[in-house]
Amino acid sequence: MELPGDPAPEGSSAEDGRGGSATPDRGGDMTLMLVLKCLSDQTGDSAEEIAEAGYVEGDDRDYVEAVNRLESYFDCTLDLLGADGRRIVVEDVVARIPAGSGALAGRLG
Repeated sequence: MELPGDPAPEGSSAEDGRGGSATPDRGGDMTLMLVLKCLSDQTGDSAEEIAEAGYVEGDDRDYVEAVNRLESYFDCTLDLLGADGRRIVVEDVVARIPAGSGALAGRLG
């Protein structure tokens, strides 16, 4: 999934339509797609809508349920429940997910 306004990844190529080598970072792409799917499943918004906005907002209950679902997907603690506000920023969530989280280390491939 390519997000609107995302810069082409370093090292991408004309072969894959982004310029550079044809092997972009699939781990980051997978993480982003899973975050968008998780938030979409929780909110009912489409992944494309969430990607375009870059965040989702909800009341306290929706926020806690979305954070719990994200933590369950990735088998990790994101430390978002104590944060101020009830906005989940996709980019921030992706950055918090450790490369070795359960969902990405061995479960998917």
